Amino acid sequence: MATLDDKLMGEKLHYYCSSSSESEGEDDDGEKSRCPADDATVEPSAPSGSCQWDGTSCNTGPKGVIRDYQRFKQLERERREEQKEELAKLAKKFSITCRTNADDDKAKSEEEKLEDELAQLMDETCIQDFVQQRMQQMLLRDTSRMTFGSVHVIKDCDHFLLTVDGEDKSVSVIILLHEPNSPGCLSAIKAIESLSKHYVHLKFCTVRPSLISMSTNFKVSGVPALLAYKAGQLVCNLVRVTDELGDEFETCDLESYLIEHGILHDRKLVIGNKVADESSDED
Repeated sequence: MATLDDKLMGEKLHYYCSSSSESEGEDDDGEKSRCPADDATVEPSAPSGSCQWDGTSCNTGPKGVIRDYQRFKQLERERREEQKEELAKLAKKFSITCRTNADDDKAKSEEEKLEDELAQLMDETCIQDFVQQRMQQMLLRDTSRMTFGSVHVIKDCDHFLLTVDGEDKSVSVIILLHEPNSPGCLSAIKAIESLSKHYVHLKFCTVRPSLISMSTNFKVSGVPALLAYKAGQLVCNLVRVTDELGDEFETCDLESYLIEHGILHDRKLVIGNKVADESSDED
């Protein structure tokens, strides 16, 4: 078993003589074991009391210790440089993401300001003011729109196409197809004339199918019919409205029927909003 001296000197056991006065290898006669080097031939130049070295070793002496120390210092220096780089990266990261106390106070004040504005917007009075303002904008827009107030009679196919395609895109055109002797056509004409006076922003027209090359079957069984156009496109087609309203009906019946199909807006709601707006202005 190698001793501490063997590990430090880097020599093999059979080339080293222990200087200890007590040896563990005494034989049965009580004599101390002799060092193998005692039987070896000693070179004259070799110092007395030393063993011959064959030039091989698993470790070194003072030079090896110096190299180990230098390597240790080199590793320690590299480790310090790595730590410096990591600290520099962390400092750069925190300098970008962190905020100062002044920035925190500013952000907090902005959040409080937004909360106050949101509370004001959710206030019932503010909502009512917004609704009234929106209604006024809608009424002003209605007053700036084109007005008609009467029924236009279409004379032929060219006039029909000009009425549909040549009108402003924001105007809805409602055309009544009727024949003089067909059931329900007289009631439809009277109702259209009355509605044209109330819905002045809509263009109401009447035409006989025989003047625009409609089929004979449609002239007999399809009237009275209502066609609604906007921007040159057909948006609603109501054929033989007498199936729903009967042969004799009033203006309010046809108005409700057109509101139900989305052709007209309920003018009672519009009038009610106007009255409410006028009363608020007087107050």
